[in-house]
Amino acid sequence: MVDAYLGAVYPGVLVATAVLFLAGAASLAFVRTHKALTWVVTGFYLVTVIEVVVIIGSLFSGAIPVVITVGYALAAVALLPLLGIARLGAPEAADGDPERPVLQPDQIARVDGAAAMIIGVAAAVVAWRLAEILAGAA
Repeated sequence: MVDAYLGAVYPGVLVATAVLFLAGAASLAFVRTHKALTWVVTGFYLVTVIEVVVIIGSLFSGAIPVVITVGYALAAVALLPLLGIARLGAPEAADGDPERPVLQPDQIARVDGAAAMIIGVAAAVVAWRLAEILAGAA
């Protein structure tokens, strides 16, 4: 499983983070591309699930430091709820609460774009650290 992560999953995650970053930048610059960003985010969820499954499989194979590896795997999953964070400012999220701020569609696209860029960088760092840990154990 370690070889699978280093040979296929890690490069795939790096490509996915680059696509996420670029889609976020496009959504930040051009509001009309926000719909494409939602598709990229869905794909990124899938890539992260594959990454975590391979990491869990690697844990069962042996000589990997469990605590730090599990910590980084949890960090990869913990980043996912931040994608699409602008949904908290969507009009339907404010039902019944007149004090809750409501974002306009262009603001939602820009917040999602900025969040996608930040998460893209953070997810790449997490994947890199996992690759370093697994390479050291191999």
